[in-house]
Parts: sequence; structure tokens; C-alpha cells
Amino acid sequence: MPVISGPEELASFRSYWNGKRMLDLLQQHNGRLRVDWTVGVGKSHNIDLTAEKAVRSGQYDLVIALFPTRQIIEERIWVINPPKDIRVVNLKPRPGKKCGADMNRRWQIFEKNGLGALGRIELCSRCLLRSDCFWPSQFGKSLKGAQVIFGAQAHLQRFPYFLDQLAQWSEAEKILVILDETNFIMKPFQRRIVRRQLRSFVDVLNRMNPRRRGNSHARWKYLCNLLIDAQTCDLRTHEWQMPWIYHDWALAVQLCGDRIHGDSFAFLAFDLVNFGRSPLESRERTTKGDILFASIPSVSTDFIIYSGAAQHPFTEYRLGKEFGSPFKSYSFIHPKSTWFNIASRLGARRYFQTNSPQILDFYASLVAKRLKEGKRPLLVAKKCFLTFCARYMEKRLEELGVKARIAINGWQMDLLRNGNVVPLIHYGMIGTNLFQEFDCAYCLTGYYVTEKAIDGILQDLLGSDMKIPLRISIEGRPCRRRAGVLNLKDRFYDLHKLSQYALDLLEMDTVLQAVGRVRPYTKPREIITFQCASHPDFEYTKEFTSIGEARKHFGVFSRRAAQTEELRSRVQEARARGMTQKDAAEQLRVGLRTIQRYWRF
Repeated sequence: MPVISGPEELASFRSYWNGKRMLDLLQQHNGRLRVDWTVGVGKSHNIDLTAEKAVRSGQYDLVIALFPTRQIIEERIWVINPPKDIRVVNLKPRPGKKCGADMNRRWQIFEKNGLGALGRIELCSRCLLRSDCFWPSQFGKSLKGAQVIFGAQAHLQRFPYFLDQLAQWSEAEKILVILDETNFIMKPFQRRIVRRQLRSFVDVLNRMNPRRRGNSHARWKYLCNLLIDAQTCDLRTHEWQMPWIYHDWALAVQLCGDRIHGDSFAFLAFDLVNFGRSPLESRERTTKGDILFASIPSVSTDFIIYSGAAQHPFTEYRLGKEFGSPFKSYSFIHPKSTWFNIASRLGARRYFQTNSPQILDFYASLVAKRLKEGKRPLLVAKKCFLTFCARYMEKRLEELGVKARIAINGWQMDLLRNGNVVPLIHYGMIGTNLFQEFDCAYCLTGYYVTEKAIDGILQDLLGSDMKIPLRISIEGRPCRRRAGVLNLKDRFYDLHKLSQYALDLLEMDTVLQAVGRVRPYTKPREIITFQCASHPDFEYTKEFTSIGEARKHFGVFSRRAAQTEELRSRVQEARARGMTQKDAAEQLRVGLRTIQRYWRF
């Protein structure tokens, strides 16, 4: 296994894998490439190099790069300083603050109901800032000739055929798609068409004049009327291919629906198109009459996925495509980083609050120790415990003689430069470099999911009648969480092995993303995770089965032990000053027997 260790080896690795070599790898793997680099290795910078080479070499007409957060997009070189000879498009969200409070509330209803076309006519046309606003004309014909498009992965989550749509608008032929991380595959692909909304949609279609709308409208009307009462067996056929959605038709339906049904009307045409393209086995009618189906993202072009998290087989399973993975055996670690783990269930949501005194006392003592050494710790916890942990830690640190503020939001460099500020972030925070100069990352809680969460990303492509029951168990010492099928007879299914991949992705990989904010793979850092799981790439420096073991290793006292040690020191000090045992007892306000216990030690 190749191991990239230390700054010199990392710099050499980054320098070698430039844009040209990444494109060569892509061609060697038939246009499907996965780049398994951990946080801090240089994924984002390599994306910049690869995108530039792809366009300037003429190998591709269009590069589409999708990222998990807006912050990562805004840090891209060609977003900060676009080249004059390359047409770069940065797809931005609607500027809600400029819309104003009233307009923004109205827009949120339109967006929820899929009335984007109507909103641009009804709402944007009234806006005084319309002439200077980029957003109404951001999509469609304005993308013709675009060579690089930056956007958020949320687009792909909302509309699985978003990439195909961009290709059509840009009129590009040779297209490369780059994904930074694969967070969207952690979201269930299952969609729901609510029966009540479908009835309203059909009502509007029936009221419109089909002669003026052509054959397409008649086809929409025919299929949707059949769909209202179709049963599961009827849904699982190839007869539900919906017509093309023409802009003028969509606008007319939205206008009519809004006039007749108001805010309760939802424009379902895009969901219905996705339904018509969905796997047959994913379709079913619920007992309430709703329609469930799975909408899988389309990945029909050349594709590069940069990911330090999701395991390769699971990525292929979710996207339904094979990917070359030449870096899967590589390991990245700084030789001076130390990685500890507390393999105890006390960090789980069910047990944390009850056991929080001993847990947070340990971390407060360790944070106090590190702050006195001049080091900066970053804390991590489940989102639901942020406020609770912050208050407890601040109070305990004050008792330990350390004045520190535990900050849980408002991340700005001016705030983080303050040595008295200890940031506390939640699991799931990704795509920020604000904490890369911190020396430690400590997980105050664990991060665990349920069988339902695993089922949601493994069997969302199947109807309920085809699903196999799953279970999570805890085994061994140190504790490890294992996922698999519930019944022994089902163990020959691929689902049994994929269940563990899904569990690792949802749990440990989420933890690694959080502590990765301090760059432990590329800089000397001290990490403490609180998880019943092993590290996917290497052995822990040391693993503990209890808080007590961790406390002993790091040489920090429990609250009771600290109080005892303080009293012992004060008794010894009184003795050194020549005080009698009786006088010392009166001064320290403790019993004479207590003084006698510590008098000679």
C-alpha cells in the first residue's frame, strides 16, 4: 500500500498529479474515474487544474463541476478570477435578501410547489431590481457556449437529469462532469407524488383547452388521468413515459393552477417525468394513495468523482456505473499526527446526556491542559447537543481556572484568531478551511444512525414488498457496530455486504469529514474520536474502551480526583508552614480525620 507521509512527499504527490495526468487516467479508465484522496490532500486544487486542462486542451467543450457547498465554489480560482478567453458560469442561488422579506416568502412557496416559470413572470417582473438581477435569466439559452459551469450538488438532488439539461442548454458535445465529494448519494433517491396534489394537477389539465395546447397536452392529460387510480402493478410497466415539457405549456399550466388552487397547487410535471424514467421495481402506491418511486441521477458523460469518504463499491452501487479507482490503495497521514479513539457507547445520543458529567469533565480537563500549552483545540458534537456541551464546557473550564469562550456559530477569521475562543462544530460540517491551523480535534459525542437511515440509501430503489429487513449489532472489544441483513437466509444477497459500506459512510466517514477540518492527514495533529468503529485507512495510535482509560493515558484527573488532589496539596502546604493539624482543619474547613489522611503524603 503506497503511503504518502509528511509535507515533502505530499508536495511531490500533488506536483506529479497535474491536470494532464488526471485526464490521462480518466481515458485509461473509459471515462469513469474515482479519486480517493482524503481531506487536505488537495482535491479542490486538483479540480481547478483538471478543469483548466480539460478546456484548454480542447478535449472537452464543457466542464461541469459540482460541489457540496457554496463556500467551496467561491474559493475556486476561476470563480475568483475568471479568465478572459474562457466562458465560466457560476450558478448562484436566488438572492433572497435582495428580494425582500415579502417577496422572498412568496418565492419560497413558488419554489416549494415547482412554480419557477410562473415566479419569474409574476414576481420578478414586479421587482425594482429586475434589470440588474442575474438570476431570472441564469438558466436556459443564456448558457449557450458556456465552457465551465460551477454549481452546487443540490441541483442534482432536486433534478436527477440536471446534467443532461445543462448539456442541452450549452449545446456542448464533449462534456466532463467533476464531483467534489459524493454527499448527494447519502440522500435517499426515493420521491413521493402526493395523491391530493396529483388530483389538483389533473384538474388543471382537464380545464385547459387541449386544442390550443397540441398533442403534447392531450398526452399529459391522458396519462395523468390514468395515473390517479393506477395500482402498484399498473405503475410497474413501461407505459408511463411522459411528454416533453415545453416552457410555454409549463407556464400556462402553472398560471392556471395558481389561479384555481392558489398556494396548494404544485406543478408536478418534472416529478412525473422522473417517475416515467424510474426503475420499475421502485414504484408503488401507498395505502394513502401517494406514489413512491426512485429517481437516480443521470451520469451519462465522462465523470470524475473526488472523494475521501464513500467506499468504492457503494459509489458504484448508488450511481449504477463502474468507476476506475487507481488511488484506492493509497494512504495519507502525517507522521507526527496521533489518532486516538474511545470505543464506547457512552457517546451515543441515548446514553450521552446521562453520562455527560464524566465525558465533558474529561474533555474540559484535556482542553484546559492543551490551552495552557498554547495549543488550539477544535471540538465536535452532534448538532442537538451543541448548546448543552458549550455551556457545560465553559463552566467547567472556568472552574479549572481557564477563561475560554465555546463558540458554536459565527465563524469568521477574526473570531477564530482569538486564542480564548474554542470552536465547537457539529457533525456534517464540510467544505471549510477555517480550522486548518488548529492543533487538535476532539469529538465530545459519537455519531450514529439507525437501520432506517441505512435502508434509506440501500433499498430506496425497491418497493416495500421487495425490501429485506436490516439490523445493526454491536460486537467485540473494542466495540464495533456491524450492519447486515436481519435474517440468516438473506445473507447471500449483495445487500448484506453493502449494508456495512452504508453504515461506514453514514457514520465513520461523517466523523472523518468533521475532524478533517484540522488537516490531520497532512499536518501534525492530535485527534480523539468517540466511535465504535475502526479507522478505514490505518490503526489508531491507541484505542480506549472507557473514559477512565483515556483519562489515565492523557494524565488528567476526574473532578473528584482533582478536588482530592487540590485538598492534599493545601494540607501539605499548611504542614509546610508549621501549622498544627487542628489549625489546618479549621482553616481548610474540613474534619480532623481528613487532615490526618493527607498529612504525611
